[in-house]
Amino acid sequence: MIGFDVGGTTLKAALVADGKILETLTQPTLAEAEAEATIENMVSLIEQLKAKSKTSIQGIGMGMAGLIDAPNGVVVTSPNLPRWQNVNLAQQLRDKVKLPVSLDNDVRAMALGELSYGAGRGAKNMLCMTLGTGVGSAIIIDGQIYRGASLSAGELGHVMVVPQGGRTCGCGNWGCLETVAGTPGILSLAQRFIDRGLCPTLSQSIQTHALTPKLIFEAAQAGDPGACEIWQEVGQWIGIALAGVVNFINPERIVIGGGISQAGDFLFEPLRRSIQRHAFERPAQAVTVCQAELGNDAGMIGSAVMAQKGAQS
Repeated sequence: MIGFDVGGTTLKAALVADGKILETLTQPTLAEAEAEATIENMVSLIEQLKAKSKTSIQGIGMGMAGLIDAPNGVVVTSPNLPRWQNVNLAQQLRDKVKLPVSLDNDVRAMALGELSYGAGRGAKNMLCMTLGTGVGSAIIIDGQIYRGASLSAGELGHVMVVPQGGRTCGCGNWGCLETVAGTPGILSLAQRFIDRGLCPTLSQSIQTHALTPKLIFEAAQAGDPGACEIWQEVGQWIGIALAGVVNFINPERIVIGGGISQAGDFLFEPLRRSIQRHAFERPAQAVTVCQAELGNDAGMIGSAVMAQKGAQS
């Protein structure tokens, strides 16, 4: 199978077999160009990987940000591809490469990868969340992606957690989880701590380095009390949102990836405590919260899983 991760600047495509990446190639996304230019780059990567493969390719899978009509193979809108509107990507690629093509939202692709070969192995009911610049999530029920009536299910980042005094979110609402758990929100919180003199190690670090979540994590590792408190607060907010998920969906597994998840136990411990405090006891005891295992390869591996399912259907 060939799995794609379609980013805003780079197309990554990989030969994938049994959850293992055998070969990876990249091309520019050409995000500002018309769809045809990027589709030609996709075709180029597919043909190159077909030539490198020792076995015949059975299908193509693609994960990409945005609103994706997976059943019909249509990219409705994508923040990484501003000129793409209602592009029937699956059909166009099928016509060019003569192979089955499946596509879906990038977080759903990641979820399929983690479910099949990563931290979600063995789970039937799962939430997969990615924490980075924004907050994305995907729902799996009885082993299948749940997309909802308008293909929009899983927008946990835009659930309101700060009903009063919350910051305005990019979606136009205010107080969304993304405003306190995405990178901009975390950096804003850290700056407030720094301005109050609560982060001595972090304050010293930003004299020579830009403020980043990684820098906050390193300060926490060094014992900076304010940096530790930042992760405590972020974990509590995420836990409040996830407690609602635990009560409503009753998943057995919550898998969290993305750059922010690299804070490890500084983030996960307060997050888990917050779930236990705010969710009903029975579903809270049934759920395991863990860090994603597949890293930057999750999208390509999950897209290959998607391709396999598509080829078999």
